[in-house]
Amino acid sequence: MAENPPLMVLCEHEGIDKSFDCRVETVGLELDILGEPVHFQINVADRYARLSEMVPFARALSSKLAKIVSDRLSAGGKSVLCRKCCTACCNYLVPLSIPEVFRLRQEVLAMPAEQGKSVMQSCLCAAKKILDERPEDFDINESTQTKNQTQISRLSRWYAGLRLPCPFLSNNMCVSYEQRPIACREHMVTGSAIFCDTRYSMPNGDRESNHVVQMPVSVLECLAELTAELEQSNTESIMLPLALPWAQENLERSGRMWPAVMMVEHFIKIVKAAASKNSAVAAASN
Repeated sequence: MAENPPLMVLCEHEGIDKSFDCRVETVGLELDILGEPVHFQINVADRYARLSEMVPFARALSSKLAKIVSDRLSAGGKSVLCRKCCTACCNYLVPLSIPEVFRLRQEVLAMPAEQGKSVMQSCLCAAKKILDERPEDFDINESTQTKNQTQISRLSRWYAGLRLPCPFLSNNMCVSYEQRPIACREHMVTGSAIFCDTRYSMPNGDRESNHVVQMPVSVLECLAELTAELEQSNTESIMLPLALPWAQENLERSGRMWPAVMMVEHFIKIVKAAASKNSAVAAASN
């Protein structure tokens, strides 16, 4: 049985490749991010698709937006500290949207056997520690929609205290960098690298003030919103170390499908709404 054609091919300033075995629609995305136009053209195969198939586009969009923000900071005399082999944030709490969780499982299964086994083992060990040491009054798998900012900050501080390295970290390098979570792509800091160390205590107790860069659009949140609307559920996120066991327990859910064109168009609508809202908030605060 032939494999389904790719859900989409991301194109910027290039011709559109329509080498599919079925009808293809081209969907456009235009955003104004910090005064800079962002254009994407996405080829979408006219078929049904799973949530995991939205992830490559979401990753590419997130990386594009992060580059725009980084370039703007550089032009303003600020430098982003994030560099190759810097693992200061690799024991932070990393949330994954549901589509990312299902995609991650597919990518780990596609790794060379020994590498995939090592990653899986690291995830299971980290998951055990998380579940053994979680606060008694905190439901880790509770919908993010029911958590307020105070609860999220408390959860982040608790997780940082576990000092758990990312399961995908090996010799100070990410073994899955090109497929890294959107949360990692969207996380950038300026100032001093010492603020990234979870062992460092800021005087006001707020590690994230003054150095974490705010993104004009959180693609992670947009992907979570898309999932919630398609599934008619609350928005959710899963901790990275818990992602693989969680995906294994939700295989039936990973197989749900929707019309691909509808999914892409709806995701773009969510992204554009978020960009417009954040732009209006930024303008009002200036």
